[in-house]
Amino acid sequence: MKLYVKKRIPVPGKQWFKVGDHKEVYDYLIMVEHQGNEYYCSQCGKPFNEHGWVATLEGGHIVCPGDWIMTGVKGEHWPVKPDIFEETYEEYHENDWLA
Repeated sequence: MKLYVKKRIPVPGKQWFKVGDHKEVYDYLIMVEHQGNEYYCSQCGKPFNEHGWVATLEGGHIVCPGDWIMTGVKGEHWPVKPDIFEETYEEYHENDWLA
């Protein structure tokens, strides 16, 4: 089996903490049936009223506080958990990419 590396294409990203931080992330409780404060996220442990929702190419995804919202080359968006972001992304510096 061959191994492949994604092409080095810089993509915009912004860390999300609350509704209003990113124009593509909506209030989670508006997007689904009312859950109330008594329900908590199994991934981050925070109540669902602190979460967002983002449309992706695969469908909608819940956004936990601290997730990164990335924007692809065709304007698509997707959330990335902070630990995955730290392992797979680095800040783009144009001078580093000049060959």
